[in-house]
Amino acid sequence: MKEETEVEILDGMPAVVLREEDAICIADLHLGYEEALASSGISLPSRQLSDVELNFERAFNMCGGASLLVINGDLKHVFERVSRQEWKEVPMFIDFALSFVKKIILVRGNHDTHLGPLRRFREVDVVSTIEMGNVLLIHGHNRNFRSIFSSNAEEVLIAHEHPVLVLGDRVGARVRMSCFLRGECMGKRLWVMPAFSPLAGGTAVNFAAKSDFLSPVLRSEIVNTDEMEVYAVDSSVGTLAFPPMGVWKKISLFL
Repeated sequence: MKEETEVEILDGMPAVVLREEDAICIADLHLGYEEALASSGISLPSRQLSDVELNFERAFNMCGGASLLVINGDLKHVFERVSRQEWKEVPMFIDFALSFVKKIILVRGNHDTHLGPLRRFREVDVVSTIEMGNVLLIHGHNRNFRSIFSSNAEEVLIAHEHPVLVLGDRVGARVRMSCFLRGECMGKRLWVMPAFSPLAGGTAVNFAAKSDFLSPVLRSEIVNTDEMEVYAVDSSVGTLAFPPMGVWKKISLFL
């Protein structure tokens, strides 16, 4: 597998740039999450949209601009319907994003079941998968991923997992950092994106057993998750490269 990559992590951000395609890519926004939590008895201020917009503008400026935004699944949160908050906030975010880019592609995720709020936007395309240059994008919930991975793309970009790295000490301090994972699957370089949502939970990859992963891709026997490299991102410290997951799992046993 060649070392060159078309996937560029934006320093300290849960976003990547595909320079050859003039595209910025984010995933797992989960707009409408606060209303879903409220229905379960958990009340949070509705500020996720403003945080998402702020971070998108920061990522856009950091990459020097792009004409295309690719959302790699789960623009919205509620499965069975479009919630009141989603009817309001999905168009608001799309309008905001289109003030920066010319076109948006949504790679449908498992939460993107009812997309009525997108109907009026001719600048938005919805696809199941998309191949851009040598990079194949799928959300990552796909059980038929083996047939999808049979494309000629040399790299695959998935989301869905919301990977986080949990760091701590023996005193009990803990910090969770969103992270990218990079490994190999079917002879292709495999990337796993963190959630762009500041509220969405995630899989603590340095504590997770194989069966704990959400994505069928990462649960499969053809991906050695212990050999996947970890790149934690934080806007205050940038991007931090860590040893492979298997090494961190051993260390984490003593935290």
